[in-house]
Formats: sequence, structure tokens, C-alpha cells
Amino acid sequence: MELSEVKVKRRKVKGLLIAFLGSCFLILVSANGSSAQSFSFADLFGQGSKEMKNMVAQIEALNAFQSSVMKGYQEMKSDWSAIENWKDGEYAFHLGYYNSLSQVKTVVAQSVSQSDIQAQQQSIIDQFNALKGLNGLTADEQPYISAVQQTVLAECSKAISDLQNVVTPGKLIMSDDERMKRIAKDADEVKDQYAFTSHFCTQVRMLAAQRTLENNEVQNLKPLYGTD
Repeated sequence: MELSEVKVKRRKVKGLLIAFLGSCFLILVSANGSSAQSFSFADLFGQGSKEMKNMVAQIEALNAFQSSVMKGYQEMKSDWSAIENWKDGEYAFHLGYYNSLSQVKTVVAQSVSQSDIQAQQQSIIDQFNALKGLNGLTADEQPYISAVQQTVLAECSKAISDLQNVVTPGKLIMSDDERMKRIAKDADEVKDQYAFTSHFCTQVRMLAAQRTLENNEVQNLKPLYGTD
């Protein structure tokens, strides 16, 4: 039962008590001087006393219930405060934890040399540029080499961009172990592309040199056979 309902009941009981006393007063006035009345004053006040006791008992019960409700409310309010304090403490703890995950420790950031990775990327660019206009390659082979270059550089750029995000504070929420694994993965990706580029460009240069040599030999043999 709500506290407002308790107050309403108390007002009702008090109203009934006032109405009862008023009725008793009217009965006394109307019965004054009448000898034919079927009840005595003792009976009247005896009944009134009984009703009064019942009403007083109801009022006491309502007061006790109201006290119980107020006590329960205070206990719940105390529990709510405790829960709120716990919630705020947990929130602050988790917030601090996640904020720490967005930071990058020096030892993590220095676990790989970014200058070495950038040097490998620049070497990839230089090796492909050296193939442009190389004698001994056909017109169809140059576009193919350019397509391979674009694919290799795109993979390198993606790995380097991810690496920079990993080592930049506030970019990603990760544990130290996760950052170390991503850094190693990105570094290995650039290293693999560098190794592939070195092998690929070497093979292209060897092919071009072999064709150039063969072409020179053919040109040198032509005078011997009397051909232009």
C-alpha cells in the first residue's frame, strides 16, 4: 500500500469518528426527557466506547503501517544509493581501463623500426621505376609490370597505414599484446612485398638482358651471313 493511500484511510477513519460522535449527540438530544426510550445512557455510551476502541485500534494499525512503509522506503533509498555508488565506481573503473587501451606504450611503439619499413617501401618504388623503358621488353609487358607495381604498392600502403594507426595513441583500443601482433603482421607484410619486388624485378631485368644479348648476337651474325 502506498503512503498516500494510508493518509486517505486515516482521514476516513477520523471522519467516521466525528460523524459517530455527532450522531451520538443528536440521539442524546432527541432522547432527552423521553421515558419510552428502549435503551439507557449506559448502553449508548457502552456502544460508543466499543466503537471508539475499534477506531483507535484502526488508527494505531494505520500508524504502524505508515511507519513500516516509511522504514521500507528509507531502506530502499539507502540500497539505491549504494547501487548508484557501485555503478559509478564500476563505470569509472571500466572507463579508465578502456582509456588505457587507447594509449601506446613506448616499448610497444619501438618494437619495430618504422624508418626501416619506409626504406623498404621506397626501395620497392625505385626498383619498379628502374624497369620503365628497359630495353628487351615488349610493348605488352610494360603494362603488366605497371599493374604488378600498383598491386604491390597498394598492399604496402595498407600495411603501413595500419601500422601507423596501431602505434598512434587514441586511434585504436587494443591491449599491448594485440598491438605487438598487429605491428609484427604489418611489418612482415611490407617485408614480403619487398622480397617479392626484389625477385620479380631481378627476373625482369635478366629477361630483358637475355633478349638484348640475343638481339645483339643476331645483329653481329648478320654480316657473316650477308644479311641486313
